[in-house]
Amino acid sequence: MQILNLLLTVLCISIPIGVVVVAAILGTRSRLRYAARIRDAQARGVFADMNTPENKARFRILAIFALVGLLGMFLSMAILVMQLRSRFAGLYEVTIAVAILFGIVAAIAGSLMQREINRRL
Repeated sequence: MQILNLLLTVLCISIPIGVVVVAAILGTRSRLRYAARIRDAQARGVFADMNTPENKARFRILAIFALVGLLGMFLSMAILVMQLRSRFAGLYEVTIAVAILFGIVAAIAGSLMQREINRRL
């Protein structure tokens, strides 16, 4: 009976670790292929039109939105940690909601930037 429990424990630990490792390997391979596509496109000069003033302004605005969203999310998480460590632990749901909203803004800005890059590939 103890051997069965030991084997079950080993299986319950090793299978999720294996799934995570496989997902990490496949994700890394996908990102490397995407980076190779971007390098090939840069060599062909596909991104030369991104130096125009209107494209620079658009990317600058998207980058600022993404940065504000990311910094707001990090700041909200820092405030949440401070709230939970202190005696004032009330209304932490509001802090979590604000962090989620900042994260959504950063994700939308990042996806719009990636869409602009993918359009040129």
